[in-house]
Amino acid sequence: MTEPDTTDRILRQGQALVRAIEPTGAIERAQVSLLLEAYHRRLRAIVRSAVGWLAEEILSASERIGEDRLALF
Repeated sequence: MTEPDTTDRILRQGQALVRAIEPTGAIERAQVSLLLEAYHRRLRAIVRSAVGWLAEEILSASERIGEDRLALF
């Protein structure tokens, strides 16, 4: 896998995790609490291992939640 491919994959996965972690309401959050914890752990690992600009790009996905929110179910 080339470096641009790896960067794109990391970026897509990280941004999807940020969108999935955003609060969805009390009932939904309670139902997916274990899944959210797993997402938080994975996102922290990705951001910790990414270079600064890539980590910022990943975390900026929450700014575009309305555009392409992931379904949690």
